[in-house]
Amino acid sequence: MIIYIVLLALVALVCYSMFINRIKGLPPGPPPLPVLGNLHQFEMDLSKKFSGWKKNYGKVFTIWMPNPTVVITDHKLMQEHIIKDGDKFGDRVNPKEMMNLLVGGEYGLLFNENKMWREQRRFALHALRNVGYNSATMQDTAINYAQDIISRWKEQSAGGRPVDVTMGLMVGVANIVWQQTFGRTLPYDDPLLEKVKELTQNLLEKMKHPIITALDPFPFLCHFDGLLGSPIKAMAAVNSEILQLLEDELKLVEKHFNEDEAPKCYADAFIGEMKRREAKGEELGSYTRIQLVAACYDLWTAGFETTVTTLRTIIHFMINNPEVQRRAQREIDEKIGKRTIHMEDQKILHYCNAVIQEVQRLEGIAPLSLPRLVSEPVNIDGYDIPVGTAVIPEYSLIHLDENEYERPDFFCPERHINDKGEFVKDPRITPFSVGKRACLGEGLARMELFIYFSTYIQHLTFSSVGKVPPRLNVQIFFTRSPAPFDVLISSRN
Repeated sequence: MIIYIVLLALVALVCYSMFINRIKGLPPGPPPLPVLGNLHQFEMDLSKKFSGWKKNYGKVFTIWMPNPTVVITDHKLMQEHIIKDGDKFGDRVNPKEMMNLLVGGEYGLLFNENKMWREQRRFALHALRNVGYNSATMQDTAINYAQDIISRWKEQSAGGRPVDVTMGLMVGVANIVWQQTFGRTLPYDDPLLEKVKELTQNLLEKMKHPIITALDPFPFLCHFDGLLGSPIKAMAAVNSEILQLLEDELKLVEKHFNEDEAPKCYADAFIGEMKRREAKGEELGSYTRIQLVAACYDLWTAGFETTVTTLRTIIHFMINNPEVQRRAQREIDEKIGKRTIHMEDQKILHYCNAVIQEVQRLEGIAPLSLPRLVSEPVNIDGYDIPVGTAVIPEYSLIHLDENEYERPDFFCPERHINDKGEFVKDPRITPFSVGKRACLGEGLARMELFIYFSTYIQHLTFSSVGKVPPRLNVQIFFTRSPAPFDVLISSRN
C-alpha cells in the first residue's frame, strides 16, 4: 500500500511539473523539478541552453530559478514592454542574501527597489552629469592615460617580448571610474591599483563557488558554511578588504570637502547632500553612509570589470582578424592622421565604431541579463504575467539569431556599414541594457571604448605570439571574459 502511495505521489509530482506553466497561465518552458526548479539544468554558459529552449518553446518561455521567471528573446517584444512600458518593469529581483553579505543590506544603485531606487538613481544621474562624466575633462583623462599606456606597452614589448595587456587596460579604465566616483586618479605604478586588481579578481573567483551562487534561492546554506568548507567566510573576508578600501577613499573625499565649491565627483555630491539635509534639520532618508558606500561599490564594480573585459575582447578579435585591424588603422590614417583622437571623431571613424558594435554583438559581455520584477499585471505575447514575476530580457539571443542576422556566428564589422560607407547604430544590440534599468554609466563606457580602442590601434599593431592566434576560450561568471593571453605589440610610428 505504501509503495502505491509513493508511486502515486511521484506521478502527481511529475504531472504537476510537466503542466505547472499551463496551470499558472505562464508561457511554456522546460519542466521544473520540485524545490530546484530548472537550476539543475543551468550551466556556466547559459547562452546555448537558452538558445535550445527558445527553439523548443518559442520567443517567450518560462524557467524556474526556483521561482518562475519569464524570458523574452524577441526584439519587438522587448521594445513594446521593457522600453515603451518600462514603468512596469522598473524593479529588480533583489538578491537579498548576497546584498547582505556584500554591502550590509538592500542598498546601492543596482538592486534596490521602489522609491529608494528611483530617488537614488535620479540623484546619481544628476550628480554624475554635474561632475562631467561625459565632459572634456573625463575625455582628456582617458586620452592622457591612453598615451601613457601606449608608452609603457612599447617599453614592455621591446625586443619582441610578448605582453599581457590586461594591466594596462585596467589602469586606463580604473582611473576613469575612480575619478568620477572619488575625484582623483592614480599613477600607473600606484600600489593601490595592483591591490584593486587583485581584490577584484579574488572576489570574482570566490563568488564562483557553487555555494555562493546558490545562496539566494537557498539561504539556509549560510548555516552550514563551516561544514561546506567556509566559502562564504572566505568571500566575506575579501569583500571586507574592498569595503575598507572604499571607506579609505571616502575619508579622503570628506577631508577635502568644501561646501562652497561645486562637487568634483559622485561621493562629493552625495556628502554635500547629506550635509545640506543635516544643516536644515531634514531627515537623511536614503542619504546615509551605508548607502554611499554601497553606491560607490556599485559604480566601481559595474563600471570596471565590464569595460576592461570588452577592451580585452576587442584586442583578441584584432589579433585573430588582422585584416579588420588594418582596415580600422587605414581609416584612422586617412581621416585623423597623427593628431589626437577625440569623441567628436566618432562621426567620421565609421569602421572603428562598426568594430566595437560587432564585438558587442558577437561576444555579449554579460552572460545573462539581470532579471526585472513586474510591478503591475502585464500581458506578454498573449500570456498574463502576474505582479512579482521575474522577467529576463535576454538580448544575447537576439544578437545571435539567424532571423535577425545573416551568419550571426561570423565576425563581420561590415554588417554595420551602409552603402554610403557610414556606420549604422543597431538598436537590437544593447550591451548596456534598456529601459528604466539601463546602465547608469553607458555614456562613460562608450567614451572609454572608443577613445582607448581607436587610440591604441592608431599608434600600435597587435598580433599573435605564435603562427596560430589564440582561441577566445571564454571564462564565464559575471562576465564573458577571454582567458589570459599575450600579444606582440609593434609601433606604427
